[in-house]
Amino acid sequence: MSDPISTRFVPIREAICTALVTAPALQEVKVVVRDREAFARLPATQFPAAGVFFADPAGGEQARWASTSRDHSYQFEVHVAVRSLESGQVCEDLLFGYVEAIENALRAMPTLGGLVRCAATRMVRRARTKAGAYWHTQAAILVTCEQRVG
Repeated sequence: MSDPISTRFVPIREAICTALVTAPALQEVKVVVRDREAFARLPATQFPAAGVFFADPAGGEQARWASTSRDHSYQFEVHVAVRSLESGQVCEDLLFGYVEAIENALRAMPTLGGLVRCAATRMVRRARTKAGAYWHTQAAILVTCEQRVG
């Protein structure tokens, strides 16, 4: 017997990745990864970088009254990381440019190619550190998608 294949979670994640890769404002992003550990181990030559991961919790459903259909909610985290030699403030300013570009890319594909009814974003955290000669700044953007199933 073969393993089950995701028909909702993985296709939505891949649609988010496609939105990022094809956005003109994000052409400087060197890599979009789908694995948290790989994102954490990226070499300095791979920045700016983005990662698309399942959030915790990744999803849930809500029953509709007297119906077999369900409203599903899916949550993903889009991480973006940048580096700069100049200063922490320059690095953070650069980060916010990428955060806005990610929000705009997802806003340009509100249904992710028809996979969801809607998708909304909000930045949930950011961090700035000094790593050797570089400033490293990273943000996590929560992407919440809704879909009716059934």
